[in-house]
Amino acid sequence: MTLRFRLLLVYLMVVLLGAATVMVAIYESEHARRIYGALQPWNDMALSAERLNTMLSSPGGPVSPEAQDEFTSILTAQFRKLSEVDEYRNVEEIRSALDSLYTRYRRWQALPADQRAEEIAGLRGAEKRYLQLVEAVLAELQRDKNRQETRKRVLLAVEICLTVLYVVVIGTLLRRWLLRPMEQLNRQVSALARDEPPPEPLLTAPQEMANLAQALEHARQSLDRARQQLIESERLTTIGQVAAQLAHNLRNPLASIRAAAQFSARHEPEGSSMRPRMQEIIASVDRMNRWIAGLMEVANAGPSPVQPADVVPTLRRVAEAIAPELATKDLKLLLDVPPEGLVCVHDPATLEHALVAMVVNAIEASPLGADILLKAERLSPCPSASGGDPEPRCRISVCDRGSGLPVAEPERIFEFSYSTKQRGMGLGLALARQALKRQGGSAHAMNNPAGGATVYVEVPLTDSTELPQSAGGA
Repeated sequence: MTLRFRLLLVYLMVVLLGAATVMVAIYESEHARRIYGALQPWNDMALSAERLNTMLSSPGGPVSPEAQDEFTSILTAQFRKLSEVDEYRNVEEIRSALDSLYTRYRRWQALPADQRAEEIAGLRGAEKRYLQLVEAVLAELQRDKNRQETRKRVLLAVEICLTVLYVVVIGTLLRRWLLRPMEQLNRQVSALARDEPPPEPLLTAPQEMANLAQALEHARQSLDRARQQLIESERLTTIGQVAAQLAHNLRNPLASIRAAAQFSARHEPEGSSMRPRMQEIIASVDRMNRWIAGLMEVANAGPSPVQPADVVPTLRRVAEAIAPELATKDLKLLLDVPPEGLVCVHDPATLEHALVAMVVNAIEASPLGADILLKAERLSPCPSASGGDPEPRCRISVCDRGSGLPVAEPERIFEFSYSTKQRGMGLGLALARQALKRQGGSAHAMNNPAGGATVYVEVPLTDSTELPQSAGGA
């Protein structure tokens, strides 16, 4: 329900209450006006009827001319009063009684004085009937007045109760629909200022406030993502600077070591035990140069060029590179690769650097004498929800039997500065994932159901017919 609709509903409730109050007040005022407007004329008519009764009660009736003139004027006034009070009730019966009284009075007045005694009883009876009718109307009018007073007090009490109820209901609705959502929104803005998630959702808030709260939460998430990207960018910049300085300081000594090893190997006689040693030194220096090149990729604005190449030789180089570390813990590295090779679009140096970092972590997590599996496989494409086939991928997995990764967030190992090792810096896997991502690949991690963890990379896959003849199988 929108805020506009809620405020409109409260406004309509106030208008209805006001309209009902005004209508009741108008009705009661009109009813009271009719009652009080008729009360005074009927009271005057009752007094006049009492006066007529008093005049007729005297012996012989109104005998003097003055009394007869007064009697006639009172009757005439009564007729005039009846024309004024006919708005309140039907006065035909009273008018008929007054006409009968007037007719008898004229007849009595026309008789000689000695014959009036016979007609005075009928005149008194007509006047008594008229007086009874007037008093009955006056008594009914008094009852209506009393009922009006009682109803006015009851309606006033009901109006007060309804007003209090309306105030309570409107206050409750405003508190629930407006004030409480405003307080929640204020707390959400305060949480946003502290860079914290909202403490509670705006479930009962108006749509406008809910949209505003959702926009604030999206803004907070966007700011958080921008901040994380800025932090990663600063870290990558720092790492790139360190990598550039490190490469500059290491390449010259490595070049000298390689040159010395080549010179010694050329001058050693055939069959000498030193020549294989020198070849190992040269291979190690070349491997170190490739790793330095992979580390330097972090400092580059764009990714290293990729090409279709068989990943099996890269996996074998990884096995050779970490052989000394495997031997120190009596571990065994098992290679599971397709015999015909597996051609993927990648940069061999970047892939080797990433796999070495993964295998080294697996070595440090594995117990003594355990096996580590290095496996390369082709992922068969599955139909997607959009109807097309996804791009085929090549997956290279490193499986160990160690203690596993964090259950809730296993891929935290790819975050910068996250490390479970006492002397680790948390850079190896993070840099590897960053480099693979810029080349169209990805890196992921998960826990094995039987124990241990699996860390794997995925890169685009190509057909083996695109591979040059010189880049053959394993």
